[in-house]
Amino acid sequence: MNSSVSRIWARLRGPIALALILSAFAISSANVVHGRFAMGDFKAFYCAGRVVAQRRDPYATPPISQCESIPAPKALFVTKPGEVLPAPLPSYAVAAFVPLGILPFTLACVIWLLVLAGAIALSVWLFARAGVGDAWNLALALSLTLVAVCLPVGELPPIALLGIALAVWSARAGRPWTFAFGLALIFTEPQIGIAALVASCALGRRFAVPALATAAALGSIGLATLGVAGNLEYFRVVLPAHLLSELPSVLQYSLSWILYQAGVAPGPAILAGRISWIVMLGVTYLFARSRFARERPEIALLAAPAFAVVGGPFLHLDHIALAIPAAMWLATQRPSPLRIAAVLGLAIPVLYVFSIFRLSALVPFLSGWIGTARRREATSGLRAALAVIVVLALIAGIAVRTGTGSIQIPPVQPLPASLPQAAWAQYIGKHFVMTGWVIWLVKAPMWLAILCTAGRFLARAAHAEQAPA
Repeated sequence: MNSSVSRIWARLRGPIALALILSAFAISSANVVHGRFAMGDFKAFYCAGRVVAQRRDPYATPPISQCESIPAPKALFVTKPGEVLPAPLPSYAVAAFVPLGILPFTLACVIWLLVLAGAIALSVWLFARAGVGDAWNLALALSLTLVAVCLPVGELPPIALLGIALAVWSARAGRPWTFAFGLALIFTEPQIGIAALVASCALGRRFAVPALATAAALGSIGLATLGVAGNLEYFRVVLPAHLLSELPSVLQYSLSWILYQAGVAPGPAILAGRISWIVMLGVTYLFARSRFARERPEIALLAAPAFAVVGGPFLHLDHIALAIPAAMWLATQRPSPLRIAAVLGLAIPVLYVFSIFRLSALVPFLSGWIGTARRREATSGLRAALAVIVVLALIAGIAVRTGTGSIQIPPVQPLPASLPQAAWAQYIGKHFVMTGWVIWLVKAPMWLAILCTAGRFLARAAHAEQAPA
């Protein structure tokens, strides 16, 4: 009887997992379409590429505003008067959107959505080939924090995820130049890309040479695209302005947000976040130099995103999703309730589930499935699902009772109208500010999962150093 059930489950496992993933995408997409924001982030990237093709400044308000206000089919994002969505991409990333920017927006959306979906599918396959975890377990763990968050709006982290997967697989297979291409893809999210670069250099010449060649190539592309002045503008003006515009957003999980909400002034809060990110780069370097990482260099690349999302000045859910494969690897290698809890904390984003409450219908199935990563037993999954349901119910009850403190505030600091971040800061202040103490409780599972994942990697490295050679 058990063997018959196993065979039936083996046949149904893939279709059921795919149905759950598509359900997460559909529910999130319906919410995004209702809010008139479908492919909204991609619209900003698309317009940045289109503006560069017209030899104009992609970081300035007038050309971006003109492009984003062009009419599109009803479901797709179009700005209203006074709205501008910034595209705070480094110059080499802007260059990648020039070919899409010369296409009609609707066609570009279709192509980009297929690219993102393909990137996630290929990432899961590569991670499974590299021994990171079971493909369907990984796919389901990414379904809310990456698929549901990124695909409806056209965000970039699926490309960075593919880069991480390719770098990990290449490091394991000893393929330096596919490793270099993977690193280039990771740099679509620079804060993660720099961490991967640091880990690569720490691993020795075999990885440092292709990594530095990749960094040089991206720098050359950036200079060819926007020149010295445009690149200086990005680092000196655009990045600081974007950090300020996003600082009070409830969607932020960064150390800077924590400090700002605790009453620290904007400048010191952002500075502390930057310092914490630099400190974690140092941790990434030391981990990659450890005996544990030298023996399995692919693990240094897998762990780099987990270290990069600890603290920092700017951190969204989709950045945190890039640490899920690392957490899954830890849970698969040495299963324990704490490690499964870390995967669940990253994979079930409480804030996002509460903002699109229909996603809560998927939570028991996703958490139950992920729970079986410890032991392939139904009881393990049931315990995990019950634990997650109880935690979410308690948090929801407290949130309903106390309120989230949703308010409207002015920007934390006036920004020049010539920057799209000025209008974005106004939008953040109207729609994404919550001051109730319960928001800390809502975000706590994610923060604890991040710390647990990074801490377990450091513990593994320390244990390997103490073990006899």
